[in-house]
Amino acid sequence: MSIAGWIAVALLFALVLWLGFALIALIRTQAGLRARIEDLEAAIAPIRLEGGLPVGRTAPDWEIGTADGGSIGAASLAGTRHALLFADTGCRACDEVVPAAVAAAAAGTLPPVVVIARDEDGEMPASWNGPRTGVERGGDVSDVFHVDVSPHLFVIDEGGAIVAQGGAASFADVEALVREGRGIQVLPGQGSRTSDG
Repeated sequence: MSIAGWIAVALLFALVLWLGFALIALIRTQAGLRARIEDLEAAIAPIRLEGGLPVGRTAPDWEIGTADGGSIGAASLAGTRHALLFADTGCRACDEVVPAAVAAAAAGTLPPVVVIARDEDGEMPASWNGPRTGVERGGDVSDVFHVDVSPHLFVIDEGGAIVAQGGAASFADVEALVREGRGIQVLPGQGSRTSDG
């Protein structure tokens, strides 16, 4: 083999070696990023959205005007297991949770859900409309339920007691809170939530 051939082989070997080291560095970087992402997810997972009246307490009296010009309140739902879903109109998670909860309640897979939309201008997205949807301007109902995060769900039993409550960042959280309110154990990994206030 000529000198030019040996040089070509050496350059090819160096290139393959360099590519190998570059690939190893890329894999290590990706593994490091994956470990960092897992650490961040582990740190975020135990964070529970705070707020709301505690489980076991009797739900306070409330009333809100509905989108169709009527009103709905605790008195009209007395003796019925139901859910109150507080949602801010500027909340991105609410845009997923509210329409899904309204549809599930209409289909009978959730108990009646009352959506209390919180908006200073008294407006709400059309996709939130349902037979039990109202807009709260001043925060009166939110204040009596001590809601400071959104979306936030309360499950209230037939006797008027709060049987589950918590932040509901996804529809899976809504379903988990409803199951918890029925006394059905929610297994880890299935949207489990704590119910202490």
